[in-house]
Amino acid sequence: MTASSVWAALKSTKICRGGGLMVIGICYVLRGEKLTVYFKDGEGNELGRINMGWDGESLRAVFGGAREKAERLASILNALGAKVKARQYGNKWRVELSTDSITAIRRPEWLEAVKALVEELYRCSVIDSRKRDYLLRKLAFGPNVIEIAGVEMSVEWEERAGSEGLKIICQPGSAEAFEAVVKALKEAGFEEGVQFTAKAPKKSKYGVAKSGLIYLKIPASLWRLEELRQQGVGWAEEAVRRLEEMAKARELYHLVEGYLKLAREAESIDPRGMIVEDPERGVKAVIRDVKLAWDGIRPRVVVEYEAGGVVKSFSFTWSMYGNRRIMANVKLNKERAAVLAALTGDNELRRKKRTTLHATHLIALVKIKGVGWPLLKWYAEVKGKPERYKLLLEFANMPSQTGGS
Repeated sequence: MTASSVWAALKSTKICRGGGLMVIGICYVLRGEKLTVYFKDGEGNELGRINMGWDGESLRAVFGGAREKAERLASILNALGAKVKARQYGNKWRVELSTDSITAIRRPEWLEAVKALVEELYRCSVIDSRKRDYLLRKLAFGPNVIEIAGVEMSVEWEERAGSEGLKIICQPGSAEAFEAVVKALKEAGFEEGVQFTAKAPKKSKYGVAKSGLIYLKIPASLWRLEELRQQGVGWAEEAVRRLEEMAKARELYHLVEGYLKLAREAESIDPRGMIVEDPERGVKAVIRDVKLAWDGIRPRVVVEYEAGGVVKSFSFTWSMYGNRRIMANVKLNKERAAVLAALTGDNELRRKKRTTLHATHLIALVKIKGVGWPLLKWYAEVKGKPERYKLLLEFANMPSQTGGS
């Protein structure tokens, strides 16, 4: 029989008690094949405890006792990431965690305690090496679930020869559940066809019920998620954190980072006051402002700059052209070319007199304060609903070709 005890203070964690924040700590005692995890406040007073062990097939954590203690423990566990309820059985109230609920809690101190139990179970020959490795992987990865706008969604990682991918889906089994999920996503600013697609549940020709399918479109849905996180939306911050954690555990962080990078860099550069020089062509200018206007449903970027004591401006309008190509035509002189090259990072523009800008230039402009987010949202919408965009252009009697001034 062995025993060990570890104390570690946690950062502020929201406990469902009056909506306040409480600093709690986790310590554990491991005795042979049984683990007891204690939750304590900042002064060392016990808030709750739960016992964990092996039930012959899986890890299981159980508390049995008075209703008040059970409900307090459930609120702590839920605040840490589990989803449990205190339930009455006879004269006692119980709180139970399955393996999935146990691994859903991602606090390092909790994971350390559970890992210690798994290693002890293996040392005592309660589980074999295969089961130990499986449980340790579960602890490292956690459940493949994130919560978006109150909706639990499954995360699927695709790793094939030469390619990697990410899927985030939800499969509601009833029409009511399907409508509730769609409603929640729309209320959070996710637009159907742009950030997600939805296929309602139905019965097959043999009368067998088929679940619905709600599929988040990558990367547009992650751009919206990151935007909400930047706005301070708690569930969005937790969803991004959990997604990154899962990716790191699978050595796929570069994949998620790549998807989120554009939204994280949106409007990160304030160009006002930026000095632009091209000594070879005798150009020195100061960017005064970059703004966004609209020509109907098409975004027009307006650039103001000062050169030789004179304030000047030029603009270019983005649209979708031909086979879903995002383009904008713009007329340039040596001053405009130098300014546009500075804004987009494309120095090849410096020697252009008239050129066509492409999606790569739009993506570069997403970093510019004042125009970044609107451009990114327009880009996601046009790419997500190209046929709808073409119809809107025709309805507004606008030419689909691009133009600049």
